[in-house]
Amino acid sequence: MQRFNKIAITTEDGTSTLYIEELKELYHSRNGALTESEFVYINKGLKYWSKASSVAKCRVLEIGYGTGLVAFLTYLNSSKIKKKIDYTSLEAYPVSTRNLEELNYNQLFKEKDSTQSFEEFSKLKWELNHQIAPNFSITKKEILFEKFIASDLYDIIFYDAFGAHAQPEIWAPDLLKKCFDILNPGGVWVSYCAKGSVRRGLKISGFEVQRLPGPPGKREMLRGIKT
Repeated sequence: MQRFNKIAITTEDGTSTLYIEELKELYHSRNGALTESEFVYINKGLKYWSKASSVAKCRVLEIGYGTGLVAFLTYLNSSKIKKKIDYTSLEAYPVSTRNLEELNYNQLFKEKDSTQSFEEFSKLKWELNHQIAPNFSITKKEILFEKFIASDLYDIIFYDAFGAHAQPEIWAPDLLKKCFDILNPGGVWVSYCAKGSVRRGLKISGFEVQRLPGPPGKREMLRGIKT
C-alpha cells in the first residue's frame, strides 16, 4: 500500500478519509469515517466488551492502524468505560504525516477534553509502549498480522483491514483462527465486514458469530465471541 497514492476525501458525515485510486479502496466508509469507526469499533466492540466483562484491564489488538482514528477514539473513550486499556496496533504500511495532516483530524478533535491532541498522538514513535494517560497505553507496530507473534492474550480484536478485493490474504481462514487463538475466553472480535466467507471462517475457528445491523450505508457487520 505504501507505493500507492492516497488522497483525502470528505465522507457523508463531514469527516475525512483516504482513498487509494489504484485499489479503489477507502480507509473508512464513504458514508461517514467517524460514524463508522464509532459505531463498529467503539459501540459494538469496546463498549460491548466493557459491559459484559468484570475484568479491570482490557488488552486491545487492532489489525490495521491506518489513519489512527479508531485508536484515538479508543483513547478518548478509555476514561468513560473506567477500565485500563493496553492498546496494540499493527500496520504494515504506515500513512505519511502529509496524508494525516490532510485529514484535519486535529481540528476535528480540538474541543475534546484529552491530554493529547490527535497530532501529538499520531507522532508517537513506533515499536515503543507509550503510557499517555493513567488508563491508556499504546504500542504501534509496523508489521503484517501474518508475521505478528502475540506474547499474551487479548480481550478485543478490532479487525480493520482493507476489504477482501484489496487484501484477500488478511481474510483467510488461518488468520481468523489466529484471532481466535490469541483471544481470552469471553474475548470479542469485531469488524465492519459481513462477507459470508468470513462469517463461515469465524465459525470454523470456534467463534460464536453475531450478524449485527451495520453502520449507515451498510446492512450488516460481524462480531465474534470466544465462548
